[in-house]
Amino acid sequence: MEILQEPKNKINNPPRTSMKHSRLFLLLSFVSIVGLSSLVNAQFIGKQSDWKGFKKTVFKVGDYEAFVVEPKEPAKETPWVWRARFPTFHTEIDEMLLADGYHVAYINAGRRLGSPQALKVWEQFYTLLTGKHGLNKKVVLEGVSRGGLYVYRWAKAYPETVACMYNDTPVCDFKSWPGGKGVGKGAQGEWKRVIDEYGFKNEEEAMSYRDNPIDNLQPIVDARIPIMHIITEDDAIVPPKENTYILKERLEKQGHPFFYVISIDKGSRANGHHFDVKYPHVGYHFIRKYSDFSNEYPIYLRSGLNNSRHVFTKKKKGRVGFLGGSITESPGWRLHVSDSLKKRFPQTEFDFVYAGIGSTDSTYGAFRLGRDILSKGKVDLLFIESAVNELHNSRTRDDIVKAVEGIILQSRRHNPHIDIVAQYLYDMPYVESYRKGITPWQIAALDRISLQYGINAIDQARQVTKWFDSGEIPPQQFGGCHPKPIGHKAYGEMIDRLFDHAWKELVARSLVPHLGARRYNDYSYGRGHFQSINTAKIKSGWKVVKNWMGTGKGRVRKHDVGIDYLEALKPNAELSVEFSGTAIGLPMVAGPDVGIIEWKVDDGEWKSLDQFTKWSKGLHIPWIYMLEKELPDGKHLLTLRTTNRKNDQSSGYACRFRAFAVNGN
Repeated sequence: MEILQEPKNKINNPPRTSMKHSRLFLLLSFVSIVGLSSLVNAQFIGKQSDWKGFKKTVFKVGDYEAFVVEPKEPAKETPWVWRARFPTFHTEIDEMLLADGYHVAYINAGRRLGSPQALKVWEQFYTLLTGKHGLNKKVVLEGVSRGGLYVYRWAKAYPETVACMYNDTPVCDFKSWPGGKGVGKGAQGEWKRVIDEYGFKNEEEAMSYRDNPIDNLQPIVDARIPIMHIITEDDAIVPPKENTYILKERLEKQGHPFFYVISIDKGSRANGHHFDVKYPHVGYHFIRKYSDFSNEYPIYLRSGLNNSRHVFTKKKKGRVGFLGGSITESPGWRLHVSDSLKKRFPQTEFDFVYAGIGSTDSTYGAFRLGRDILSKGKVDLLFIESAVNELHNSRTRDDIVKAVEGIILQSRRHNPHIDIVAQYLYDMPYVESYRKGITPWQIAALDRISLQYGINAIDQARQVTKWFDSGEIPPQQFGGCHPKPIGHKAYGEMIDRLFDHAWKELVARSLVPHLGARRYNDYSYGRGHFQSINTAKIKSGWKVVKNWMGTGKGRVRKHDVGIDYLEALKPNAELSVEFSGTAIGLPMVAGPDVGIIEWKVDDGEWKSLDQFTKWSKGLHIPWIYMLEKELPDGKHLLTLRTTNRKNDQSSGYACRFRAFAVNGN
C-alpha cells in the first residue's frame, strides 16, 4: 500500500509562485536573502498560560485568535506542528513532540472549512511564524476531522512548505461531509456554510466543485509529501471509503502510491468518528522521521537500546543476534559491531549469534528465526537486514509486511525487553531511486512495520547514496551490494553512530518492556516455525535423503549440504501432511533439475508452482516458497505432488525441501 516518496530536508528550492499567493513568497524570499537576521526569534506576546507543562501564548492575527505552545528548549532547525481545527483533541503526539523541542501552533480561522478565505488567514499566520519568529519553513500539518479540508488545500497551494502530514479521521471531500451525499450522515447546517464560504451560487455548483482534497493532487505528488492517516472503518460521519481511500487511490494513479493508513475497526463513540489513541508512538515516529531536519544521518532511534545496555552493564553478559542474508553472513559489518560492543563493554561476556544465510529474505527469516537465533538462549539485542533480498527475491509488499511483523512478534514474545535494529542495506536500484527523491517501495514497506513497533532503523541505502553523490566514498571503493572492506566498515560506523546516540545518557536502572502496537496484519508470521519432514505421509515417489550433498550439477552452498531433504525426482510423486495454522510453505533448494509442482489444501483447488528461479541454472539456491498465506486458523491438510511439467531451462522434475514452513502451533 505504501511507496514512500521522500521530501527534501530543507527548503532550498524557491516555492511555486502565483499571482494569488505572491505576497507570501515575496516575504519568504526576503527572509532568505537577509538570512533571517533581524526577523527571527521574536518572543510571542499575548496571554500566557500553562499547557501540559509548556508555555502557551494566545494572541491575535488580524481578527483571528491563535496560539503557540513553546518547547522548553527548541530543537535545532525549529521544527513545528500546525494543528487544523480541534487543537485540544488527541494531543498525545503533540506532547511527545513538544518534549523533543517542537513548537505546536494553531489559528482559529473560524468555521471557514478550508475555503479560499481560510487560506488567506493561514497565509498570514505562516508568514508570521516563519518570518518574525523563525520557525522552520517546512511544517508538519495535523488535520483532525474537518481539519483535512484545511491541510490538503494548503498542501496543494504551498507544497514546498510541508514536511509531512498526519491526519486523524480527516474530511477529504466536502460532498461526503458535511454534504452527506454518500453514505455518511452529513451536517446540513455546515453544508450551507460550505456553499456560502466558497461563494457557490447553489448546491449544484458545490457538487461540481473540483478542488476538494481528493482533487488536483499533482502538487502533492511532485513535492513528495509523506502522509499518514488514522481512520475508523465504521466512521459514519466521515466514511473512509468516501475520503481517505479515494484520496489514496487517486494519488496512486498519479504516480504517488504512498499512504500510511492506520486502520481501526471501530470507533468508540460519535458514530464511530471518535476513538482512543492507544499507540501514539506510531504517528510520533512517522512525524519525527520526516521533520527532524537536524538529523545528519538517516538513523532513527525509536524504542532505543536502553535494555540491552542495562543487561550488558549490570549483568556482565549479553547475547546479540544477527539475522540476514549474504551481507550479514560475510565477515564484515557484523564483526565490526561485535568488536565495537566488546570495546564499549570490556567487562561483559558476549555471545554473538551469527545467522546470516545468503539469498534469504525476511520471509525465510521469519521461519528460521527460532531455529537459528532464539533457540540459543535469551537474546538482548537483535540486528535484522533483508532489504537487498526483498528486491532480488521479488517479494511483494504483503510478503514483507507479514514476515517482518512476524520476526518482531516472535522476538518480543521471546524477550519483551529485546532491543531491535533494522537495517536497509544498499543496492544500485535503491540508489537510483533515492537520486530521484523516491524511497524504494521495499524500504518503505520495511520501515512501515518498524514505525508500527518503534523499531530502531538505519537507512543505509539512503546514506550510501549520499556518499556516492558527494564523493566521500566512491562506488568503486565501497563495492557493490556485497561491499568491499571499506563498505562494510562504513556500515559498521553507521551502527556506531546509533550506539553513540542511544547511549549518551546514564545507564537505565531497570529493564522496561517496549511499547505495544496494534497488529498490522492478522496473518503475519508471528508463529512461524519449521515442522519436520518426518510428519509427512508419503503416498508415492518421495523419500527422505539423509545427508544430501548435491546432484553433481549446480553448486550447493555450505548451509545447504549435509541436510536431510524430502525429495522426489520423477513426476506424479505425492504426499500429504497435517498442520495447524494460517500459512504453509516449503524451504527448499531450487536447483537446475526442479520442476513444476502442484498442491491443494484441504478440499481446495489444485494450484501449481514453477520452482525454477533466475539463479537455478547453476545453483541449488536456498528459497522459501509460501504456498498458502491466509488460511483460516486451524487444522489443515496439504497435499503435494510433482508433475510432468517443467521450466524450459530445467533439466528435470525434482522437488526437495528440508521442512514445512508453518505459521501456527
